[in-house]
Amino acid sequence: MRRFQDLPIRQKLIVLFMAVSGGALLIASAGLMTTDFLRFRGEMVKDLETLAQIIASNTTASISFDDEKAAEETLATLRARNTIVAACVYGTDGRIFARYYRSGGPRVPFPERPEADGSHFDKGEVVLTQAILLQGERLGTLYLRNDLSEMYVRLRLQAFTAAFVLLAAAGFAFLLSSGLQRSISRPILDLAGTARAVSERRDYSIRARRRSADELGQLVDAFNDMLSQIQRRDSDLSQAKDELEHRVEERTQELRQELAERRRAESELEVRNQELHQSNKELDDFAYIASHDLKEPLRGIHNYSVFLLEDYADKLDGEGRAKLETLLRLSRRMEDLINSLLHFSRVGRIDLAFDGADLNEVVADAVDSVAINLKEQRAEVRIPHPLPVVRCDRVRVGEVFSNLIVNAMKYNDKAEKWIEIGVAEGVQPPADPEGGDLDKADPERADWPVLYVRDNGIGIQEKHFDSIFRIFKRLHARDKFGGGTGAGLTIVKKIVERHNGRIWIQSTYGEGTTVYFTLGQRTQW
Repeated sequence: MRRFQDLPIRQKLIVLFMAVSGGALLIASAGLMTTDFLRFRGEMVKDLETLAQIIASNTTASISFDDEKAAEETLATLRARNTIVAACVYGTDGRIFARYYRSGGPRVPFPERPEADGSHFDKGEVVLTQAILLQGERLGTLYLRNDLSEMYVRLRLQAFTAAFVLLAAAGFAFLLSSGLQRSISRPILDLAGTARAVSERRDYSIRARRRSADELGQLVDAFNDMLSQIQRRDSDLSQAKDELEHRVEERTQELRQELAERRRAESELEVRNQELHQSNKELDDFAYIASHDLKEPLRGIHNYSVFLLEDYADKLDGEGRAKLETLLRLSRRMEDLINSLLHFSRVGRIDLAFDGADLNEVVADAVDSVAINLKEQRAEVRIPHPLPVVRCDRVRVGEVFSNLIVNAMKYNDKAEKWIEIGVAEGVQPPADPEGGDLDKADPERADWPVLYVRDNGIGIQEKHFDSIFRIFKRLHARDKFGGGTGAGLTIVKKIVERHNGRIWIQSTYGEGTTVYFTLGQRTQW
């Protein structure tokens, strides 16, 4: 089938015409031969039955007088019928009474007992069994075997005749189809040649020749109309291409200028970033050095205040002692502020030791470090589900949990205090207040677990959500919820940001606060 599809259209049409005509003739010949074969078989059987009746009639006397010789002479008359292969007569007792075999033919044994009356075809022969009757009484049975040589000769003659007719018809069909196919193939070949010329030359002004007004003529008209449309569109596309190239060139020049300006801006920004980084480093160094150096004179003030209270308390009146105690308290307060400032500066200066840290162990150590205060405050720490292993600095993250636990415990006025630590499933960091979204900017951080520390404390008003992370910022008087410098959450925020994380809060004033933060990528549960 594939080879037929690849043939030229001329050959396809010729093959098609010849196949149709040849197939029709073949079917007709087969039908005629089949009809003649069946008719000839019927005539042969009828002729054999007539012959059998004559032989049976001539053998009645032989069987009646038990004259086997006369019966064999009667059967011998079958020599005139060369197609009779063998014959026999069965007597009244069912035994063979007389036999006949064609001269030179095979002596196939007869059935021992007579078969049922009738005829059938068996191995290229017609077998006929005929009753021998005398005045309606059965005397015996006649058995005849006739070959089909005449029928085969007739079939061969018919086959030769059909083959000759088919060959003659095929020749005539070939001549006729060779002439008729041109009326179909020529317009199609012209159309194919035109399409090939258009494809090779890229010349859409070429047109196919119309040879008739039939469907092929309509196809040629449609093809020529398509070429006209393509020619117009090609002209329009060429014009649009020239215009587009001009616009692209103009835009390319503009982009080159913009790119040059952007590179200059990026270069200037890089310089400013380096300057800012250096300035921040110098500022951190200054804060660290200044805080460190301030501790020495402050320690002297503190020691001299203690010395005066211990050695000259009896020489001072009550107001003098009160002022010295105030000076001592303020020096301790100043020392705490300087220590917090040094700690904050140290967090921004030291290198973090990143490693896989099991947060269950980190939280356990943090809870153990404040166990006495938790017991005094009667506060319960809950961890409803196991915490993940996160790549982070174990020590600094321990500070985060310690500070958050202390804050949650300190700012709580409930009789039953609880602090819950866990992983917030389905919670995403809020949008960057400056207009960006850090987690979208860094796709890797979108899979970081969001940790939380939740309490049932006093809560925070929404207007203070941002200010609580400023260093030394306190929302309450120092004597209301215990001491502290107000640097704890600032240090927590600094540690989280050093881990490239985010920290934010949700709170309901009077009911409690939840601090959310991210630290690093989960490595396992």
